[in-house]
Amino acid sequence: MPMRTALGGTVKETNTSATLNAEIEGKTISTYALVINEIGKDEEGTPIEVLFGALAMQQWGIRPVPDEERLDLSHYPEEFLEF
Repeated sequence: MPMRTALGGTVKETNTSATLNAEIEGKTISTYALVINEIGKDEEGTPIEVLFGALAMQQWGIRPVPDEERLDLSHYPEEFLEF
């Protein structure tokens, strides 16, 4: 069953999901991702390759600092509990 999401005023559809493993400023993260052919372009016309949602940012303690155009990773979890 196709999944749909709204991005930039348009609805994108995909049948593909994946686990995204990445490194952001030296910190490793892993999150659920939807694979979309083309997300769109940023304000300067550059194609967007990866788009993080609020849930992934909350999970990994990532906070945007828009005024400084950077990410605050001071809340990144350094210890992990296994259940």
